Amino acid sequence: VIEPPHDLNILADLYETNTTHFASINARVANTVALGFAFEDSDKTKRRVEKANTAPKKEKIRIELARERKKLYALLDDSNIEDTFSETMIKLWTDYLTVGNAYLEIGRTNIGKIGYIGHIPAINMRVRRQRDGFVQLSRHSKIQSVFFRNFQDLETSDPINSDGRPNEIIHFKAYSPTGNYYGVPSAVTAIGAILGDKYAKNYNIDYFENKAIPRYAIILKGAKLSNRSKQELVNYFRTEVKGRNHGTLIVPLPASLGGDVDIKFEKLEAAVQDASFDKYRKSNRDEILVANRVPAPKVGVYDNANLAVARDADKTFKVQVVGPDQKVIEKRINYIVKEFTDLVDFRFEQIDLIDEDVQSKIRDRYLRTEVVTPNEVRNMLGLPDREAGEDELPYPSNIRRMELLMQTGVNPFTGEDMVEEEPERPEGAPEGNDNADTPPAGDDSTNPEASNERGTAQDSDGVREKD
Repeated sequence: VIEPPHDLNILADLYETNTTHFASINARVANTVALGFAFEDSDKTKRRVEKANTAPKKEKIRIELARERKKLYALLDDSNIEDTFSETMIKLWTDYLTVGNAYLEIGRTNIGKIGYIGHIPAINMRVRRQRDGFVQLSRHSKIQSVFFRNFQDLETSDPINSDGRPNEIIHFKAYSPTGNYYGVPSAVTAIGAILGDKYAKNYNIDYFENKAIPRYAIILKGAKLSNRSKQELVNYFRTEVKGRNHGTLIVPLPASLGGDVDIKFEKLEAAVQDASFDKYRKSNRDEILVANRVPAPKVGVYDNANLAVARDADKTFKVQVVGPDQKVIEKRINYIVKEFTDLVDFRFEQIDLIDEDVQSKIRDRYLRTEVVTPNEVRNMLGLPDREAGEDELPYPSNIRRMELLMQTGVNPFTGEDMVEEEPERPEGAPEGNDNADTPPAGDDSTNPEASNERGTAQDSDGVREKD
């Protein structure tokens, strides 16, 4: 195996050593993977929906999508008995930001389907030199190391334990130009600030453990102390002075000093060190925040912060830090999803920088301008689709435009002139008289012979009148 360029245990200890570093990593993790996730329609599904020109076809696609989403949610929930999928992602990304590497374990069932998704602590993982897998080092002599294949590699044999079906690993690493096997976390650039802040904090703790008694130098004139006398004097200050809240300081001087000896205590520190370290610790804090690319308000620091600055910082944090991190994880998680379906894509929920009222107005505007369908908005809200939710809502101005076109004789759908069809001539109306009414139905309507006889009689009467 190849050893990492930095001691992973030391990098992991830094996470628990410095408050600012701890809070920065937790802020990035929470905003990246802890806000939830959803399954969006894939490009293939969107093309299918566009081609579906009938209600039954759209309904079939809608039912199929709902079934696939339900199956994937159940898969991620059941893939780990101990942790939820979000908990696994939190552990994974904490490792990534802390030590620059993270490992997602994939286990398969007897038929080759993915059945387990879990996290492996990064400090124990090593990359094989041949890049044909990974090894989890054992910290106990009675437990052997474990071999893992690369994800979707079903052929490489286990050289350690001869396991016929070793689990697989998806490796996340923070790129560094100094190495190809492992990633390097951003905290490496701020190690000096992290350690400096630690030493400054410990110095002040030691100072107050001595009840704020500053450091002194004991100066003797006209006398020479033996080594035993020096040791007794030092031990007295270490045991009798330290830890006393109040009291009178009595220094036992050796009797061999005589009466012409001058003893003086010289203060070595001019002021309280907590105040002198304040600027230094703030400088360290700012350097750690910059290294982790986290805005100060995200970790509870509001020095000289106002609403406008905080809003701009949140936007930059979302676009330049959290967004790219989410894309990195989503691509690898979608490798898992694609083994089950290509109808949906895995997506993390993003930081919401807009309040709910403004967001609802934006979605309403998209609906009225026919940008999205009602079902697409329902998917944004995490709600199931509706049967009649695939059709775009007509924009009111479009409806008015269609009415005006129809009034001017233009077909609003084709843009061509509308041709007025001649109304059907009522039965029995004479030719040329469009306003004639159909004569009422009588006995003649059911007796054609009687109708013919009456017609002949009327013709005879007409001839006699002419004569």
